[in-house]
Parts: sequence; structure tokens; C-alpha cells
Amino acid sequence: MSWAGWSLSQLAVLFGVGGGAITLLYLLRMRRRKVVVPFAALWERVTRDSESRKIWRRLRRLLSWLVQLLLLGLVVAAIGDPRTNAWVRDPMTVAIVVDASASMAGPSEASTDDAPLRRIDAARERAAAQVRGLGPSDRAVVIVAAEEVSVASPLSGDISALLAGIETIEPTHGEADLSRAITLAGHAVRDNPGAQILLLTDGALDVAGASALQACVGGPTPCQIDVHTGPADNVAITAFAARRYPEARDKLEVLAEVQNLGEQPATVTLDVTADGVSVGRRALTLAPGETRREVLSDLDAARSRFEARLSADDPAALGPRFDDVAFAVVPPLSPLRVALISDGTNLFLDAALLNLGDHVRLDAATGTDDDLAEYDLVVFDLGNNPLPAQLPDTHIAVFDPWRFEDSPFPIEKARDVGRPFLTEQARKHPLLHYVVLKDINIGRGTTFALQPGDEALVRSLGDPIVVLREDEHITLGVGFDPRQSDFPMRIAFPLFIDNLVRYVEQRTPGFVASAPLGLSQALGLADLGLSPEGIGRVEVTGPDGVPQTRPVERGRFRMRALVPGIYTIAALDGPAAGAQVEVAVNQANPDASDLHSVLAAMELPEETSAGPAPEPAPLTEGPLWTALMLVAAGLIALEWATYHRRVTV
Repeated sequence: MSWAGWSLSQLAVLFGVGGGAITLLYLLRMRRRKVVVPFAALWERVTRDSESRKIWRRLRRLLSWLVQLLLLGLVVAAIGDPRTNAWVRDPMTVAIVVDASASMAGPSEASTDDAPLRRIDAARERAAAQVRGLGPSDRAVVIVAAEEVSVASPLSGDISALLAGIETIEPTHGEADLSRAITLAGHAVRDNPGAQILLLTDGALDVAGASALQACVGGPTPCQIDVHTGPADNVAITAFAARRYPEARDKLEVLAEVQNLGEQPATVTLDVTADGVSVGRRALTLAPGETRREVLSDLDAARSRFEARLSADDPAALGPRFDDVAFAVVPPLSPLRVALISDGTNLFLDAALLNLGDHVRLDAATGTDDDLAEYDLVVFDLGNNPLPAQLPDTHIAVFDPWRFEDSPFPIEKARDVGRPFLTEQARKHPLLHYVVLKDINIGRGTTFALQPGDEALVRSLGDPIVVLREDEHITLGVGFDPRQSDFPMRIAFPLFIDNLVRYVEQRTPGFVASAPLGLSQALGLADLGLSPEGIGRVEVTGPDGVPQTRPVERGRFRMRALVPGIYTIAALDGPAAGAQVEVAVNQANPDASDLHSVLAAMELPEETSAGPAPEPAPLTEGPLWTALMLVAAGLIALEWATYHRRVTV
């Protein structure tokens, strides 16, 4: 106990002076009024006090004196402002940073079968204990470190408000942005007395989180860490995707990757459903650290939504449930619109395109058509005819583009070559898969002058003769006329055309239908299956069913996806207003599913380890002097009542 007001010596002087004054007043004899009455002897017999009554009057007077001294003592003590050691210490301003990453949903060390306790629950209890131990001059702020940093309770000394904010903290589905959270905490308490940061985490951090923790320990604001770990057993779905077969586009295959991130063998069941119907069920036994990939083949392409779930006889083996489910969307397949501009003499090219069946919608066109930009791919094979002056703004492939010197082809000519030999080819490029160009006989051709970004697919004695330029659209140039070669009679020719169509298909709307979990990411409308022309706004609806409007700039928009699931994107304006596409969002970071703490390997100083929470102050509503004044007021009321009841008179 200490005195925050007057010192003890000052209080003693005050009590002595006040007590002497009260005593002096009680020593004064009471002056009685003289009243003249008839027959005084009779009244003297009536009013004569007995000896016992005289003793009681003396004791009653002594009791009243003691009560007055007690009242004086209470007032003097209140002036001294007595406080416990928890209240007279220097003021403290603490920023409580709670790690709300996905791993905090894992079991805590204190968890039991009868009373399961998550790591986030243990962290919340520790944060609440810290808040309850605040003194009257202390303040705290509660910051939630998730993918998106937020403030659960602003800087305040109101314990009830701080506790209410702590109760709202729940783990998310991704990694915590500790760097921003710690920076915010430092700024929140930096200019306040006794500034310090208390970080509550399980230590299951990624590289960025570990770096942020190191920066906190070495920063200007004292930083303490309270660790809430637990069992690290966890089996998670770390990848899930569905795709069409390139060669058989009416069939699908699904790939699921499952990883055992724990330290014990685990047996789980992987169940894959398509539009609510089970299409595969696999029992998996995984060793510690083992990763298993399962492929479900030859599925009906009419299915569009896929979902994978893990289950186990021992639920503890699965750990947190956020990574036991994954989603995939297969966008609807529409035929690729291909325009062939030809003089009609190369039937081999017509046959190669027609052989692709329903996958390609082939139209014959002329170079003067104004709607060529609406096609997905335009193939020019004009033979002795020149190219049109204006090439369409779409994917184009041109055979023998520099047959005439005034060609508008965007990739410049290097030189003419008589009887070129194809000596080098980029075998790993998708356009040349299974294509062998060795020993092809060519009558004449031209080579190209490459610009930065251009890629030479085939060379003739080192000079590029087949080139690819990738920009918003691809431009493919083949520097010879198929009619002046035996290329169309080789098996490589239809394979080359099939690779070209497949390569364009992978760049057309609807090919990509998945996105990783994240706070904010830019997505292209064309990649999701919507033509961006004229679209200025889209509406994004997540698994929670709450629509959010997002602006579109240059065909791209930013999506905030914090929960795994299937999201719907709908165009709100433009020619495609009302059109909708779907995209699957999954947890794509295996670090989020790893429940092992990395703090032991970081070798942090011992002083950074947070001790127990401070003991709560004895009174939470005010200092002790208020209680003393309340007691004094009670005594005054008691004396007033006894006086009027003529007990102390």
C-alpha cells in the first residue's frame, strides 16, 4: 500500500490537529439555561439522575467523540489517496496483437476431449487477463492480425469495451499479416507512457510472419510474445483442380493433392463430388510429411462444380477444418471461332481445321471483312494474294507473310532465303509438341528480324523462320508457303494446326476458372469467361451470399476473397450486362496448414517471453479514497439516525 496524495507525515499532522480540535470541543462544559419553576424541591427529585445513568451519559459522550475521530481518520486517509502497488506503478499503454491466422483454429495444449480449446480461445483468455489487470492510468488497444489487419477495440482504459472487442476475434482462412499489425501497434502506443506490444500467437508463421516478429523484438517499442501452441497433427488438401482433356474435350479429369503435415501417420478418406453427386472416394494412408496426388479420370464434361472433402475416424488427425475442403469450377466450353482466309488451293489446311470437329467453328472469310476481330483466331494462307492492309485485332497466324515487300505484317523481314533448311526448333514450346520438322523440303522462304519479346520457334541455319510474338493477342508468322513445301503431307502439319488451336484456346475467355485465397487480387474478365468490352462494373457474390460491386479498369477488377468457395461474377453494364461466370477460390498456401511453431528455431531473447498477466486491481470502478468517503458518509448517516432516535443525545 502506498499513498498517492499527501505523505504519511502530512496526514499525521492533519489528523493530530483535527483530533485535538474535536477533543477540545468535547471538553467544553455545556451551559444550561436557567428556568424559574415553582416548588424547585419537587422538580429536583424528579430530575435527579441515578449513578448508572450518569455513567451511561459519560460513555455515550465518549462514543460520540470516537465516532468523530473515526470520521476524521477516514477523511484524512481519503486525502492521502491510498493505492495498491498495482495502481501506483508507472502508467502502461499496451497494444495487444492477436494472431488470427488459420493455424490458430488448431487445438491448444490445454485442450481435452471433454473441453476442447482452440489456440485462438487460449489467446483470447490471455488477452482478457491482460485487460483485467490494467490499472486506472493504464490503457490498451486490441489489434487483430489476419490477412486484413483490423482493430477489435480502440485505445481505451474501458475494460468492458476492451473485453467485448476480444470476444469477437475468430481465426481466418489464411496467413496473418503480422508486419502491418505490428507496425500499427507500434504507431498506436508509440507516444504514450509505458508503451509496449504484447503479441499472442501460436508461432506457426510463414517467412513474412517470422521476419515481422524479429522486427518487433528488435524495434523501438518493447515487444513481448506469449505463445499458445498445441498438437501439430494436420492433414490438408493442398491442391485441387479440374480440367478437360485436350484431346477429348467431352471428358474431364480431377486432381487432388493431400498432404500430411503432422508427425504421425494418418488415415483419411477423400471424397470428391460433382454438382452434389459423388464421383470418387479414396481411402489414403499417409506417412508423416507425405504428399499424395489422386487423379479421377474420364468424368463427364457436363459436370461443372467440383468439391473435395477429407474425413477421418479420428477427427484430431485432420486438425483445423478450414483446409479439409476445396472447390473447382470447369467453365463451359464453347467452340473456338476460327476464320480461314485462303485462296482455296491448300486443302490440307482446311482438312486439318475441319478434323478438330465440334471443338472449332470454322468460317471462310475474306481479308476485307470488318468483323474479323470478333473471331478467336484468324489464319491467313493467301498464296499469291497479298495480305489486307489492316490486320484484325485478334489472334492471327500467317503463312508466308513477306511474299510481297509492302506486307503489313508487324514482325519485320530479315532476308529472303532460297531452299531454306529447318535446322533448329523449340521442342518444349506448346506449339511444337509432337511436331518434328526435320528434313522438310521448302522451295523458298523469308527469315524474320526479332524484336525484344519475340520468340523464334524454328530456325534455318540460325535465322528465325517461324516466330511468335505474344502481346494482348498472339501473332504467329511462318516464313514459307506450305504449297511450296512438303510440310502439308507430313504428320507434323495437322499436329501443328491442332497445337495452334489449343494454344489459342488456353488464352481465350473461360480457360482459367480458379483464384487463390487473398485479401485483394486482380483478375481479368477475359480469363474468367466474360468479354471485357464495355464493362465498367461487376458484382462479386461469395459463399456468404452478400454481393459486392467492383469497378473494372482495362478489363480487370480486384476481388476480395477471404473464404474458400465458389464466387459468382456478374457484369452490371455493357453489352454483356447480366452475364455470369464462376470462379473457385481455395487456400493455395500450404504454410497456412502447417501447425508447427517456428519460434524455437528463431532463438529469441528470454526477456521477450511474456510472463503471467498482471493481477487485477482490488477495485475496478475507482480508487480506494472513494470507498473511504463512502464509509464516512455512511457513518454520518448512522449518527444522524441515532441522534434523532435520541440514542446518542
